[in-house]
Amino acid sequence: MAVLEPAVALERLKSTPRELVALLGAARSGALHRPPADGEWSPATVVGHLADAELVYSVRVRMALTADRPYLAAYDEDAWVRRFAELETDPRESLARWRVLRDANVRLFASLDPAEWKLTALHADRGEVSVLHLADSMVAHDKDHLAQIRAGLADE
Repeated sequence: MAVLEPAVALERLKSTPRELVALLGAARSGALHRPPADGEWSPATVVGHLADAELVYSVRVRMALTADRPYLAAYDEDAWVRRFAELETDPRESLARWRVLRDANVRLFASLDPAEWKLTALHADRGEVSVLHLADSMVAHDKDHLAQIRAGLADE
């Protein structure tokens, strides 16, 4: 799997807030809470998931930077959605939580020296991953869920 260069990953992580804010700003409230199909997440639920995932990535990156090849546990995102989605019924709250975490992560990534991008951790499902792999995963995660939000709002 090709991994982005650090500068490219950082720029893409910086661009997601603009895209996400634009998508949510143009949407009507009813569309945000409507799942596109049975069993799928509504755009509002996706935003809550993005905030939860950003929290998980925050911990993973910090562990990789401060421990010698730490173990990174997997998590069940569907279980997190079932348990935590109802805590933030307003997607603006989820967006605000995500923005604080993303801004902190972008500052952290911007502070890394070349050797730190190469530090590794052992992920429960993916095996050995570097800090750069984690950043690359965040970029891919953003892309997938922005597309999911766009699709969910397409019927609006």
